[in-house]
Amino acid sequence: MNARIELDDALLAKALSECVERKINFEAFVEEAIRAALDEPGENDARDLDITGIVARAVDHARSLPPDSTFHTDGVCLPDDWKALNAGERKIFGKAFRKAVEGSTPQVAIHVGRTSGNKAIYKRV
Repeated sequence: MNARIELDDALLAKALSECVERKINFEAFVEEAIRAALDEPGENDARDLDITGIVARAVDHARSLPPDSTFHTDGVCLPDDWKALNAGERKIFGKAFRKAVEGSTPQVAIHVGRTSGNKAIYKRV
């Protein structure tokens, strides 16, 4: 199906830049973004990705932070791990990370809010 949409020039430039960085075509990028917004799995979601391992590594890094420090999930995730996650997978990762840090004994961190850009903010305990 074809659809025509008008996009802000800056938004389009940012999207195209992301496509180049991730080595995907624009059509795949838009489809992925829509699926993530609708919370639907895509046909490429069956790829072999160890989200549990990524969460474990991020929790270990969060444990190494000084008490009372604040952080975001992308700051405790290894750069290669973070880049490997698409938008939908980052959402899954975020939920699993929060459950892991708040549910551990002793507790590693607590969720304290969100930034204006909707990034989760955690505080090391």
